[in-house]
Amino acid sequence: MQNVQEVVRTLLKNGAKRIDNIVVKGVTVARKENYDRLSLSLAKPVRGFVQEDGTYTEGETRVIFVSTFSVGAILGDNEDTAFAKRKLLARPKLLELVLSYAKIDIIQEEVKANEEYKNPFATDPEPWIPDHDTIINHVINIELGRRGLRQLDKLEDRMFNDAYDDGNGNVTSNEEEL
Repeated sequence: MQNVQEVVRTLLKNGAKRIDNIVVKGVTVARKENYDRLSLSLAKPVRGFVQEDGTYTEGETRVIFVSTFSVGAILGDNEDTAFAKRKLLARPKLLELVLSYAKIDIIQEEVKANEEYKNPFATDPEPWIPDHDTIINHVINIELGRRGLRQLDKLEDRMFNDAYDDGNGNVTSNEEEL
């Protein structure tokens, strides 16, 4: 897989559109067949396809769907969040807390109906063929809000304590190790 910057450059070169500084009001996680999908409620609308009477038409939406693959790639590239990437992706419901009121930048990639699509952020992407024109949203930057930063601090403390757990729930300290 390419690194995040290479994926972003390729997407932009191929016509994807970038939107910066979108506030995430809420997050919901949904388990799909081979990935976890995040539903992000946004403070301001973005371009998207909305369903009306069983058909999809282009319009504006305040809810976008993103894969945890792109979010994980961004978290792993950030010095302040890289330590938590594996834990957050293993338990994606934690992202509902961490991403609340984050500011994100996204790239919107248009995909035509009946065209094979592969997620460029996935290490081994499964092809998907949409039955209608759609816009795929990729998170390319995350600036956590106060709540997200507090949650990561708690996770970091827990990970640190777990590293010294003796297996019986007792935290041991060995000054020689420190």
